Amino acid sequence: MPKMSGQRSDWRGRLHANPSRMEQEIAIKLQEDGIHYQTQVEIPVTTADFYFPLESRPLLVFVDGRVHLGTKQMSKDEELRSLLWKRGYRILELCYEGYSDKKRDQLYREVLCCLGRE
Repeated sequence: MPKMSGQRSDWRGRLHANPSRMEQEIAIKLQEDGIHYQTQVEIPVTTADFYFPLESRPLLVFVDGRVHLGTKQMSKDEELRSLLWKRGYRILELCYEGYSDKKRDQLYREVLCCLGRE
């Protein structure tokens, strides 16, 4: 069972100490749309940026910026996420190189699609 960070009424309190701008903006949109989520959920092998406790299989969302585009980090991420998938989680990786409103909206639509809301 994952250890979950405490729920608070606003998105800032639910994000880790140094959230990326992309994470902040996605959190704002989730809150505005009334979509319940948890953030920075500690799974035994890693920490998910967003966690959605869906009935079928929980959805873990990872918002990956430039640091995750390196070969070594990509390999590490693939290994961890494969392990999580085998443990029964659904995985959504949201990759981006730099912030833009257009990219934020694209990534947000991907979250909605995985949640069956678009």
